[in-house]
Amino acid sequence: MNILFWNVNRKNLIEEVRTISQECDADIIVLAENPLADASVLKALNVDRKRKYQLPINPSNRLSIYVRLNREAVLPITDSNGIAIRQITPPLGLDFILVAIHLPSKLHLDPADHFALSVRLSDVICEAETRVGHERTIVIGDFNMNPFEDGLISADGLHAVMDRSTAMRENRIVQGEKKKFFYNPMWSRFGDLSKGPPGTYHYQSAKQLCYFWNTFDQVLLRPSLLEYFLEDDLKVITKFNGTSLLNGGGKPHKSKFSDHLPITINLKTEEAIYNDTRRSLGCPA
Repeated sequence: MNILFWNVNRKNLIEEVRTISQECDADIIVLAENPLADASVLKALNVDRKRKYQLPINPSNRLSIYVRLNREAVLPITDSNGIAIRQITPPLGLDFILVAIHLPSKLHLDPADHFALSVRLSDVICEAETRVGHERTIVIGDFNMNPFEDGLISADGLHAVMDRSTAMRENRIVQGEKKKFFYNPMWSRFGDLSKGPPGTYHYQSAKQLCYFWNTFDQVLLRPSLLEYFLEDDLKVITKFNGTSLLNGGGKPHKSKFSDHLPITINLKTEEAIYNDTRRSLGCPA
């Protein structure tokens, strides 16, 4: 199950989206700040496609979602202020909860506001997990926060940690209350030694504190999904069909494309059926 997310910065980038989705074989496409009508997007996406994209029920006014699944395989759970939660039931493999987000820009909120939003987001996700009956949850989108900010790492927030071993503990007790973990693989997408660019968004200001490169576009995974995820299956996309999304200085080419880089992840949830079959036949792990 390949998922593509891109904040397209209110630009008509449908040809770029179409090509990138072909190259990464995207089953689910999530777009933020998409200025185009769904009908025109679907028409472009489905050119020369055997497996056609569908438009599932989508009450969100901030996120566009297109799926290469039957519409009935995507069940709306929650929509609220840049949060779109769906139960995805693929034809093969485990169903899972997809949380697509586009939180407000730092230009309009201060860190305390973002922290409060993260606490609310965490509560909404937990409510969705209770409703669906499992915790196979993936969160993907534009957080407008870096992985090290309070909203991402706080126990009351998303509680997203940087290493698998900690995440696999599933939860920890904080002031007498059980707090569930997320795993955040985007920690490894910082700096020149990362697998790709130093971040997903670049911004330079005259303020004393300036990170230049930020990783606002992220993927979070509950521990129950980690056996279906390999680190190399998460990518920050910098080119399509030989064309670079970066300018001559190595930054996102925001005048031509978007100020954000797209990200993709492949969840191999269909392997659950394969593993269950092997166990039932008594095959070694």
